Amino acid sequence: MNRTAATVVLLLLGAAVVKVCLTGQYLRYVKEGLWPFLLASGVLVLILAAANRHRHPKVAWLLPLPVLALLLVSPQPLGSYAAGNAGTALARPDEYPPLPDGDPVKVTVLDYASRAVFDEGRSLGSRRVVLTGFTAAGPDGGALLVRMILTCCAADGRPVKVVLDGSVPHEPDTWVEVTGTFRPGSVADAVNGERIPFLKVETVTPVAAPERPYE
Repeated sequence: MNRTAATVVLLLLGAAVVKVCLTGQYLRYVKEGLWPFLLASGVLVLILAAANRHRHPKVAWLLPLPVLALLLVSPQPLGSYAAGNAGTALARPDEYPPLPDGDPVKVTVLDYASRAVFDEGRSLGSRRVVLTGFTAAGPDGGALLVRMILTCCAADGRPVKVVLDGSVPHEPDTWVEVTGTFRPGSVADAVNGERIPFLKVETVTPVAAPERPYE
């Protein structure tokens, strides 16, 4: 790789990293706590790109163009395609504390699915809950509510899936807020055979994608 090409790569990489840090889009790639390290790495790469510059031929003015294009592109978080190619991921918690007060009560998709699968819904009872996630194609033509979880970054993102028992007239990757109650039973995930619990749907409301798309 010649010096010109190396400079382009450094500019693209540094600009992309700084952009996602300053706009909050980094949350689509890594956990929140990694922000300082990610920003520092982006600035360092830009400094290296500046140090790598020298007199280029006349076509060098074209170098900022791919950088500008990259800055105008809005990256998308993992969605239904990724969820459809990965098995539902649950971990058995040590305990199931009482749900917070409220009717309905907001819970995460991961918390609901864990209680429904490992606690057989006992800690949910007949409480009305509100879950937020995106829709994906489910078994037998039904719909799933999905939320991706991260260990570190999007590369290790895994889906948590819930079968929506009710009418959900939304296309895949539609972010929704679902109010419902626990429904006994589960289906086997076609990818890894793990259990996917049901949620009996009362209402479904489309919402904007959250700033933090991952749980």
